[in-house]
Amino acid sequence: MTINEFMTNEHRNCDEEFANLENTVDKEDWDNANGFFMRFSGMMQRHFAQEEKVMFDEYNNCEGGHCNPTGMMIMEHDQMRALFEQMQNAINLKDKDNFLGLSENLLFVMQQHNMKEEQMMYGMADEFLDSDNIIQRMQQIS
Repeated sequence: MTINEFMTNEHRNCDEEFANLENTVDKEDWDNANGFFMRFSGMMQRHFAQEEKVMFDEYNNCEGGHCNPTGMMIMEHDQMRALFEQMQNAINLKDKDNFLGLSENLLFVMQQHNMKEEQMMYGMADEFLDSDNIIQRMQQIS
């Protein structure tokens, strides 16, 4: 398995949970919305940790400067984390319209971010880094 395959699968799992969350909020099922949000944000935080603590560390140690796009990726992670906080507040307030507006913003950021990773960053990781070691270490992140 490649880093690209492994991490793209992670993206798809997060996307599926995000869709479940949006559907739950759209139905105003506030009793279940928080649980879906906790699962989704937990999956995303784990995904960010896999990248930041394992793969990005390896990128930062890679010689030659040809393989270090991590600064922009971390900035985008932080942007998504800020949206998570706002979305949690919207759920707490049972504010469907605000939540769905925030979720549109998040979806846009996630799609752009994932495209950069899947079309550029993960391929570079597979080319320049030890894929088996990276995947094994990322799987250990909880």
